[in-house]
Amino acid sequence: MKIFRFFFVILSTFFIVAFVMNKSIASYLEQKYHLHVAFQNDILDEANSFKVKLEQIRAVLSNDTQALHYGSLSEFSTNDINASFNETYLIDELDENLSKITLELDKNTSIQNHDTNLSSIPSKLVIQKGEEFLLIGDSLMQGVALALTRDLSKLKIKSTNLSKQSTGLSYKSYFNWASATQAAFVENKNLKYLVVLLGANDPWDIKFEGKYQTFNSEQWREIYTSRVDEIIKIAKLHNAKVLWYEIPPVKKDSLNEKIKILNEIYRSENLKNNEIFIQTTQALSEDGKYSSYIRDENNKSIKIRADDGTHFNIKGAKLMSELLLEKLDTNELK
Repeated sequence: MKIFRFFFVILSTFFIVAFVMNKSIASYLEQKYHLHVAFQNDILDEANSFKVKLEQIRAVLSNDTQALHYGSLSEFSTNDINASFNETYLIDELDENLSKITLELDKNTSIQNHDTNLSSIPSKLVIQKGEEFLLIGDSLMQGVALALTRDLSKLKIKSTNLSKQSTGLSYKSYFNWASATQAAFVENKNLKYLVVLLGANDPWDIKFEGKYQTFNSEQWREIYTSRVDEIIKIAKLHNAKVLWYEIPPVKKDSLNEKIKILNEIYRSENLKNNEIFIQTTQALSEDGKYSSYIRDENNKSIKIRADDGTHFNIKGAKLMSELLLEKLDTNELK
């Protein structure tokens, strides 16, 4: 009898958790396995709102102000992005509809985009005392952030690492980098540089206004480009410079071809906005193709990639960090 009671409690707990976390589960399946599961039901929506309230209570009890800001922020409309910065407005009044990002971020904007002009992009950023870095991205950034945080610390530069695995710009219902980035800037006024490395989880169809747009279709490119531009505009709102990493070649050929498409979007949008696009292919590959090993300055072969053919090992992460440090002028810190 006791064993039946035990299994009853276990099953009941499982169904209750699944009921309350239904949208999170659906978002995870979509992000991780690209399974499109839609739970459309008023009761399930209410259950999910209960989960949100629990998260807010947890944030209050743990005094996690950034989590509170992130929970209050949501998708930006064109007017939100182009409005002059007002912290209370951004936290309390932003559009709550996560699925409706505008495709017209460039229309009627007060933030002027410039034509691609390499001469107007600084070769080095002069870092002032007290200025800090924000690091965002997926599991690729998680490895790089360890090396970059350490190297910046040696220069007495503080950084905030928000990197999170299995994230990107394609599935905002799973994790919204625009909201997380905005929350971080609201929380810390010293953040003056945004470093981005993501995209390996993004070469898939995007759900927009209830419909799935095929990867690399015209509509898909418009949506994805607007999401890249959104991150850049958030940095501009806070007078922060962007340093956006190119994703270096990966071992899987089919994924590599898709990543080239993403890299071209990152490159174009950053150059258009006079931000820094950090090229990595030449430093982390052989003749533009994936390689686990490269030759150092002494012509010695060193391994820089993990065995999965995508991520970096410690030396690879260190090399990525050095590529960014080359873009910084730290003489003012001495």
